[in-house]
Amino acid sequence: MLIHKRIIMLVILLTLVCYISPVLASSTVSKVFINDRLVRSDLKVKQMGDTLLIPVEILTEGFNLEVDWKNLIKTVNIKYDDKVIKLRAGESKVQVGDRIKELSSDIRLEKDRVLIPVDFISKILGYKVDWTDNTLQFSKPSGTVKDITYENQKFGEAIKIEITEQLDYEIKQLTAPDRLLIDIYDSKLAEDIDDIAVNNGSIFQIRSGQFNPGVTRVVLDLYQPLDYRTEVINKNGDCQLILKMNSKITGFKYDNNKGLFSISATDELNNYKTEFDKDNKKMIVKFPNMILDVVKDKFVIDNELVKNVNLTQLEKEGIPVIKVIFKMKKWFELDIEQDSENNNLLLLRPERRVELIDVNYDSQAGEVRIKTEYPVTPQVVPLEKGDRLVADFPNAVFRDLSQNITIEDEFIEEIRIAQFNKELVRTVIDLEKLVDYELESRVDKETDDYVTVVKLDSPKNLKSQAEKDIAEQETEEKSKQLRAVDITQQNQKTSMQVKLNTDSNYEIRKFNYPDRLVIDIPGAAAALKPTEITEAKGVIKDVRVSQFSRNPMIARVVFELSHAVDYQVVSEEETNEINLQIQATNSNNLNLVGKTIVIDAGHGGADPGAIGAGGTMEKDVNLDVAKKLASLLKEAGAKIRMTRKEDKYVTLWDRANEANELNCDIFVSIHANAHQKKKASGSETYVYPGSYGDNLVLAKKVQGSLHEKLGTPDRGVRFDKFYVLENTTMPSILVEIGFLTNSHEERLLASSSFKQKAAEGMYKGIVDFFSRTGKEEGN
Repeated sequence: MLIHKRIIMLVILLTLVCYISPVLASSTVSKVFINDRLVRSDLKVKQMGDTLLIPVEILTEGFNLEVDWKNLIKTVNIKYDDKVIKLRAGESKVQVGDRIKELSSDIRLEKDRVLIPVDFISKILGYKVDWTDNTLQFSKPSGTVKDITYENQKFGEAIKIEITEQLDYEIKQLTAPDRLLIDIYDSKLAEDIDDIAVNNGSIFQIRSGQFNPGVTRVVLDLYQPLDYRTEVINKNGDCQLILKMNSKITGFKYDNNKGLFSISATDELNNYKTEFDKDNKKMIVKFPNMILDVVKDKFVIDNELVKNVNLTQLEKEGIPVIKVIFKMKKWFELDIEQDSENNNLLLLRPERRVELIDVNYDSQAGEVRIKTEYPVTPQVVPLEKGDRLVADFPNAVFRDLSQNITIEDEFIEEIRIAQFNKELVRTVIDLEKLVDYELESRVDKETDDYVTVVKLDSPKNLKSQAEKDIAEQETEEKSKQLRAVDITQQNQKTSMQVKLNTDSNYEIRKFNYPDRLVIDIPGAAAALKPTEITEAKGVIKDVRVSQFSRNPMIARVVFELSHAVDYQVVSEEETNEINLQIQATNSNNLNLVGKTIVIDAGHGGADPGAIGAGGTMEKDVNLDVAKKLASLLKEAGAKIRMTRKEDKYVTLWDRANEANELNCDIFVSIHANAHQKKKASGSETYVYPGSYGDNLVLAKKVQGSLHEKLGTPDRGVRFDKFYVLENTTMPSILVEIGFLTNSHEERLLASSSFKQKAAEGMYKGIVDFFSRTGKEEGN
């Protein structure tokens, strides 16, 4: 009975295996076509569920790629263009240069064959894959997206997408977050197209990628929905898809001296309409198909004619419209014209010119009085040559065209009035001797005319003012004064002394950006000679002394520092010698104590990274710099974890996982760069596309200090989809120190001193990142 049951169970199991095996795995022979060319008629492929596995040798036979099997680490290395692709047995992740892509299944080893998922051909090589009736067809998209650029030209802003031929495309506007997707069908994206950081108030950045083997996707990450129009231009066999942004009004100004309003834009301002609402004393200027991009949208003018101006963005029948609304105190119209030298600038001024009615001189009061029909503020210029005052009245007319008024006075020789040009009346006051003056406005109560008064100082007034100045100077000389500023260094300590002629209280404050210590001394005069101010030394980069305020009197001494420091005050609260000390051994303790930082030396082991013409390997440069940086950070009190401390291979996902599991404060990946153009040079720092906040701050701090320390070209902060940036959960950056493909920079990267500078530059940036405390004040 027992034997009978076992036989039945065995039959059932055999039946199940026979039924299930074809579903789980079946082998077949397939023909392989690449761009309609037969390359194999007997390729053994294997289907596992929905996944098709193909032998790796097809990459050599059909795609002419160099394939190398590393048995020690069970990895296939494939040379593709200027990159190395790494596939590891038992894993579905593929490393393409410094990026990671996920395949539909693991790489498999079967006997003497390496099997890879067929979507390797589509996701990595960019071919479309069709598999039907035991036939594999691989085909390349017909067009290539060669370049993507952002331009800010005379007509406005535009994004140009250059394609090798005209292709179908589709544009979608999405929200939450706002972005614009441009899908270009039957196309491949060129390899060397970088993301573009725009940050113009409308577009945050432009990024691109191969959405699938036949579709290139360009994404505009937006601050707000975008208004645009498209244009397609065929030129020299290529095609340009151009997105032109709707023109923007970018500025509004009022020049009080000229009585002139101006509106500036990114495009020519020749399409506008004016409306008048006399009952409500409003004039409205409308600009269709324009976007408002100004910091302020309400301007309080509050002169005699205009109360305020409002700028408003509206939408009418799907068309954006800007309204500029002038609220008047009394009705008048504005003349509107384009600037003669800049068609993107619109000028608006009162239609009625201000009439200069009369000029007279009151010798008793020492006043020149100039009457005008409306209020106007002249521009007064005192000229020593010829001892005269010139007062220009903008947007004004003088009906007599010119007039000379002779004054029989010991002070004034003559007053001359003339229509200087069609928009300006000039009044010249010829003096016996140039004197000080005051300008004020009045209203004539009898005629309601406006009066500009030029009040001249009399010799008596001048004498009393001079006496007053001398008395103030004498009082100041007898008051509290700075005597000297000194810096001394001894036994790892830096001391700063500020010496006064009498005891005083003082206030010391610490600021950053730049790092500095500021000493304010109330009631003190800062009349020091250069020889009485010591030269900067040690951690102190610069010493500045200034009269920060005269009312009340405050002298200020600023010690600018090479980095943030802790200090100790060793003088009394009230003293004639203020003394501060900086402990040099504490200067590295810069808000890093207790911070956990992961330092990632890129590449390693079987993965050398870039190799310079002189044989310098990127993996060695990265590790040297990482060790130097780790040493600096440890000395400052930070907890350091290195993803590798020796020449060994570490996967990208292991690097990211280590940082995440540690829950570190920041992640810094160190690399050396490479480029097909051997003249490419300089340093750059990457964050993941769409990053903001601490990620961007960290990148900017590190890149800025790295550039300052190295002195090589600053390639700035950039965006890219590096795996370690995408898959870490803390502020993360990837630093490219220099180019191994540049012969000069290769020599630098092989130099211990240059690598030390690189470490110091990154260290300073990290210090600055963690030192972001306190509010900026003072100088």
